[in-house]
Amino acid sequence: MCPLFSRPAAGDDAFTLIELCAVVALVAGLSGFAVVLIGGVQARAAGARARGELAVLAQALEGYRCQYGDYPGTTDAGEFYESLTGRRGPRGDVLDPPGRMLIETARLTLRDPDPRATGNAVLDPWNRPYRYSGFTRTANGVTSRGYVLFSSGPDGRAKPGDPPVIGATAGVPDLNDPDNADNLYANR
Repeated sequence: MCPLFSRPAAGDDAFTLIELCAVVALVAGLSGFAVVLIGGVQARAAGARARGELAVLAQALEGYRCQYGDYPGTTDAGEFYESLTGRRGPRGDVLDPPGRMLIETARLTLRDPDPRATGNAVLDPWNRPYRYSGFTRTANGVTSRGYVLFSSGPDGRAKPGDPPVIGATAGVPDLNDPDNADNLYANR
């Protein structure tokens, strides 16, 4: 009989090669399962964080509209940030002295650690700026202003030019486009 498959002699406490291989395979399998499980938890946590931050930013936008009568007139992430920190008006004009801070910057991830830095932006959990655009919708002779605020999700993609910023479908993203598949929207 082959020594690899033989039983240890009386008093011999050693493991056979087969037993060692089985233990190594079991540990490797459990480790792989744990990595997959942890990765799924992290992905769900990032999505939950993005949805929470989008809600905070949407609330700040409503405060901005109450204060200035309109939403910020920009699509630039830096100007959007400056609007919510009281440094820009609805038409992009620099406010001096600055207005009221509408977001608590210490609770958000910023492009630059200095909240007063020019060109700063609020970053999503995937370290990309949240996307914002104001829009004007005209339907049935009624014109209304609104905004779309979203994260481009883990893949960082969004359909170019979407959502439209003018016309009857202004502010309505194309949710069937593959580039928008994992985007997270503030008001959807």
